[in-house]
Amino acid sequence: MAEPRDPRQRQSDPSLGGRRREAARSSVNVAELERQVGSLALSQVEGAGALAMMRALVWQGILARLGYAVPLVVLHDLGCMIVGLGAPGSVPRGIAEPELCEAWRQLLVEIAESDLVRAQAGWKHRDPMVGVVLARILAGVVPQLPDDIRVLRPIELPVDAAHYARIEPSTAFTRYDQRQALAWLSTLTTHRLLPLLSVEQIDVDALRLFGLFRGGPGEAAAGVDLADLYNVMVSPALADVIDFSMELLPSILEVKRDAGQQVFSIDGYASIERRGGIDDLELSQLALDEDIFEQKYVDDELFYFTHEKQMENEQRTHYVLVDGSASMRGVREVFARGLALALCKRLALLGEHVILRFFDSRLYEGVRVGAQGHAEVPYVLQFRAEHGRNYARVIRQLNAELSAPRRGDGKVLVYLLTHGECQLPESEVVTLAGRAPIYGVFILPSGPLDLGYLQHLYRVHVIDDNALSHGRRAQKARQIISDVEANYRGPQGSQPGASRPGGAKRKSNMSSGTGKPRPR
Repeated sequence: MAEPRDPRQRQSDPSLGGRRREAARSSVNVAELERQVGSLALSQVEGAGALAMMRALVWQGILARLGYAVPLVVLHDLGCMIVGLGAPGSVPRGIAEPELCEAWRQLLVEIAESDLVRAQAGWKHRDPMVGVVLARILAGVVPQLPDDIRVLRPIELPVDAAHYARIEPSTAFTRYDQRQALAWLSTLTTHRLLPLLSVEQIDVDALRLFGLFRGGPGEAAAGVDLADLYNVMVSPALADVIDFSMELLPSILEVKRDAGQQVFSIDGYASIERRGGIDDLELSQLALDEDIFEQKYVDDELFYFTHEKQMENEQRTHYVLVDGSASMRGVREVFARGLALALCKRLALLGEHVILRFFDSRLYEGVRVGAQGHAEVPYVLQFRAEHGRNYARVIRQLNAELSAPRRGDGKVLVYLLTHGECQLPESEVVTLAGRAPIYGVFILPSGPLDLGYLQHLYRVHVIDDNALSHGRRAQKARQIISDVEANYRGPQGSQPGASRPGGAKRKSNMSSGTGKPRPR
C-alpha cells in the first residue's frame, strides 16, 4: 500500500499545477469564445490586427458589466474606428450575405465621417471610456433587436491572449451558430439612423474633459464607476458645465515658469558644519597628521562645507465646497461647477491636496482630486441634492470635522462657492476662520451683497451679471484661480496659511470681479 503523500509535497507537485491549469481552461466557455471570434469573419474594417481584437474583448467585458450582450464583430469594427485602429474597407468582404456585408460597410463609412471619429486624436482612448461610448451608440438599437436576441445574457470572455492564439475566425464562423451577430448587423443596417444619431449626440468635449482628468498610463478615469461615466454620456443637461470647463482648462494647464533662487545642492556653499560627505571636506583638514585626522574623523570633529538645504513647502489641504442646493440652478451652477473643476485641477497640478465636496442641508462626502481614483468629473457633473438648505448645519459639521485630530492634512484652506443668500451664523464663521482661511465666491447675488460674516473671510469674490456674460466668465474664473495661486506662491507674509488665530477680522473690498482685504 502506498504511503500518503506529504501535503507540502502535494503543493510543490508540478503535475498538480498542470491539473489546475487544465481546470481553469475547462471553466472557460470555449463554445462562446470561438463563436465570438468567429463573428470577426464579418468584419469590414481594414488595418486592424491582433491588438484590436484583444481590445475589443476588453470593450465587450465593459459592456457586459453594463448589461449589454453585443457580438464581438460590432464592438471590434465600431471601436477600431473610434480609436483610430482601422478604417472601413473599399469593398465588402466576409463570408455572409454580400448585401448584409455591403450595408454594414456603408454604415461604417458614414460613421467614419462623424465628428467623434474625426476628433479621435483629441481625447485619450482608454478602454473604459471607449466601452462607455460604444454602449451609448448601441443603446438605441437594443429595443429593435429580435426578442430571442435581446434577452440574451451577456457573457464576459477572458482577455488572455493564449485562449485565442489558434482560433481562425473563418473556421469558427462556420462551426457555430452566428444568429446573434447576423441579427445585430441586420438591425444596425435596417435602423441605420439610430446609431448615426447616437454618434452625433456624443459630446466630444466631454471626452476631452475626461482625458484632461485621466489617471495614470493605461488607466481610463481610474476609480470612476462605469455607470457614472455612462450617465455623463447620456445626459444633455451637462453640456453647459462641460463647455465652461473646456473654456478654462486649456489655460489652467499651461506650463508656467517662475524665476527663483536656486536652493539645490549643486554649486556654492552655505556654511561649515561638523557633518558632511568626504567630497565636502574642508581642504585644511587634509593637512592634519594621519593619526590626528583619524581621531577627529571618529569623534566627528572634522569640518565640512555644507550646501544650502532645499526648502519644502508645508503640506496643505484645500477644501473646495460647492453649493448644490436648488438656488444654484442655471448659470450659477454652471459657473460654480466649472470653476470648481478648474480650481481643483490647478491646485492638484501644483502638488496640493484637494478635497471637493458639495453641500445643501448637509455637507456630503467628497472626492480627493489627483489621488489614485479620478472621480471628480462625474462627481461634479452629476451631483444632485434635493434636501433643501441648512447652511448653519453645514458649517457646524465642517467645524466639527476640522476640530477633530487629523493626520497628514497640514494647514487647511476653505473655498466656498455659493450664492448671495448663503446665511451662515457669524459665530461659526469666526470659529472656522480661526482654523482656516476662507475664500468666498458669491455668484449672481439678487442685490448688493450684505452678509454679516463677510469681514471674517480671507477673500471675497462677487460674480455679477457682467462677469457671467459668455465672453467674460472664463476671464473672471481665471482671475479667481490666479488670486488663489498668487496668495500661497508669493512672499510668506501674504500666505493664507498665516492667518491669525481666533477669527481675526479681515475687511474686504467687494466688486463684480474680485475683492481683496484692506491692509489693517
